[in-house]
Amino acid sequence: MKKMIIAAAAFIAAIAFVSCDRYEDGRPSKDVRSEFARMYPDAFDVEWEWDGMNWDVSFETGKRPNGTEKEAWYDADGNWLRTTTDMMLSAVPQNIKDYLAADPVYGTSPIADNEVEFIETPSGNFYRFELSVEGRRVEVDVNVNGEVTFAKYDF
Repeated sequence: MKKMIIAAAAFIAAIAFVSCDRYEDGRPSKDVRSEFARMYPDAFDVEWEWDGMNWDVSFETGKRPNGTEKEAWYDADGNWLRTTTDMMLSAVPQNIKDYLAADPVYGTSPIADNEVEFIETPSGNFYRFELSVEGRRVEVDVNVNGEVTFAKYDF
């Protein structure tokens, strides 16, 4: 009898869990999932997380098992906000590295860990460098035209 009660309780809990609000069960809405699938049909190792305002999805693209790690954000309505790809400095196009090297403020500053983020947004794409400038950490964004568009100190 005790096993039947436990089984019944588990069944009721499962039904309640399935009928929860679209964010309480840890799954993004159909709109969010559809937009993600449209943008990244070859994604694998997909992991979703709700951050309280947006869906953050970590995934890989490319050839298995060593795909390219990416992270994308979508709002609750399925609108794509941005995608970030971590890359080694050696993978950054030479013209972008040359633009940064020619900058009078940031050009001589060392790049942390030789890693860069490539960030795609609906309004444009850019590379984010983490530098050390006079002992302070700074994030510097360089757009695909080589212009420094943003700098944030001691983030």
